[in-house]
Amino acid sequence: MGVDPDVRLSSKPRNYKVYGKVNDCAAKCAAETNFTCKGFVWKGPNSGCVLHGKLDLPVVMQNGSKWFLVDLDCKASQPCWWPVKSANIDPTSIKVAKKMVNVNNHNQCQALCLMGVLQPKCRAYALRDDPFYADGYNCYLFPALNQNLISSAVSGKYILYHNQCF
Repeated sequence: MGVDPDVRLSSKPRNYKVYGKVNDCAAKCAAETNFTCKGFVWKGPNSGCVLHGKLDLPVVMQNGSKWFLVDLDCKASQPCWWPVKSANIDPTSIKVAKKMVNVNNHNQCQALCLMGVLQPKCRAYALRDDPFYADGYNCYLFPALNQNLISSAVSGKYILYHNQCF
């Protein structure tokens, strides 16, 4: 299980730096002068490299990702998982403000939720894993949902994922 390289790991703005292809991300981290590098995310030699300062935000895990986190002080918060909260639901039956969008894959739906632009404070999403779904949207973005709201969903063809870190 890898990590999502696009997620901020430090609450301080500008406490990260992105590099294109590098041979040694650890050396870049050690040489950083704009902030104290406390960890980095990369895939290995000749790949991109993302340096981070103090690691104080949740580490988002991503299925199929080849990126991994090197936490120099072993201080990163617990990994953040998006477990399935409910399968075979109809997201339109959950009575909260939500945003709908069509996406190409699971990771894109999760990334839109993590960015929080379309749905501020997005903590859950429902996905129908069919990018060519013609009868509406295949990704619904939600704020945090309590168990009563989740249980109120009627049967459908979506899977609901909820961020356990918030």
